[in-house]
Amino acid sequence: MPYYPETTIIQGLARIQRERRLPPTAEPRPTHTIQGAPVDPIHVVLEGDLLKDFRILDVAKLLNIRDPEFASTVITAQVGRVQVGQELARRGKGRRAKVVQSPADGVIVGIEGSRIIMQVAERSIEILARIQGEIISAEPHVVKMTGNGALIQCAWGNGGFCYEAYRWLPEEGFAGLSKLDVRISEFRNVVIVTPQPINKGDLLVAQQQEVAGVVAPSMPANLREFVMQLKFPVLLTEGFGSRRPTGLIYTLLQSNMGRQAAFDAVVPDRWSWERPEIMIPLPSGGVLPPTPVLDKALDLGSQVRITRAPWDGLIGEIVDFPAAPQVVGSGLRLPSAKIMLSNGQAVMVPLANLELLG
Repeated sequence: MPYYPETTIIQGLARIQRERRLPPTAEPRPTHTIQGAPVDPIHVVLEGDLLKDFRILDVAKLLNIRDPEFASTVITAQVGRVQVGQELARRGKGRRAKVVQSPADGVIVGIEGSRIIMQVAERSIEILARIQGEIISAEPHVVKMTGNGALIQCAWGNGGFCYEAYRWLPEEGFAGLSKLDVRISEFRNVVIVTPQPINKGDLLVAQQQEVAGVVAPSMPANLREFVMQLKFPVLLTEGFGSRRPTGLIYTLLQSNMGRQAAFDAVVPDRWSWERPEIMIPLPSGGVLPPTPVLDKALDLGSQVRITRAPWDGLIGEIVDFPAAPQVVGSGLRLPSAKIMLSNGQAVMVPLANLELLG
């Protein structure tokens, strides 16, 4: 029976397609987003207002009109978006005219007789492209884009985003970084990449040095709430705890050092297809690169990453599928695969401990 594991994309050059959506409760605003237009990661592709309370404005009462039918004739607004202070109704002419104005930004959802029913905007929202490429379709609530570049999907992010250059952490680590003058530091407004697990002290130094973001393999799980409050993106390539870094990820970052990259630290959600990821825009040389496939089954020759000790973080190739379940360290018999590691060692790993690299 085919086994479909979780897939993580780590590719040096891929055709990346992404979709951005407004929340279902948001009222979209008109934008200049059109099909075929180029976008960069910090380009606003969707705008809208999150709506909350309903308000009913009785024009007859507000203008002291006794006849509701007559009051309905002085309403000048129509169903649709309105801004605070916008005229909704007018009785009379000239300076002595009495006017009803919108009390807030929002949307008029209905007009019934002399009553205007509007939904007030709680706050405005802007959706960034978060990749470099071009728009392939644009609708009021959703925009689809495509671009070329290196793609590294990560295990966890704190919800932040930036599009900046990145640098390796200096040899002295965060302790050395803390000694730099933030006003002239070459690490200011730059994403720091380290292959070592980080702790709270490291993140406090990063905050004090005004870095643009931090990429690390792991950190203690009890720092989650603290990191969620930071104003810069934090990406964990492996997850929580003290995890071994995946060499392929840091080799790929090293080979593109000096380029700007989109660090999209989306908070993982089991109900969403979005994952925290790093996208490095790259030229394709006129050749259309492959699009990552997310629904492949394990097969001979598949490149996989081991997700549990003692080989967690190591990458290898599947060379055999034993017909019978294999005995593992816990004593259980589990469906397994024989993996050839990059150092030439062959190991037997349960299928549940494998992650397919797309």
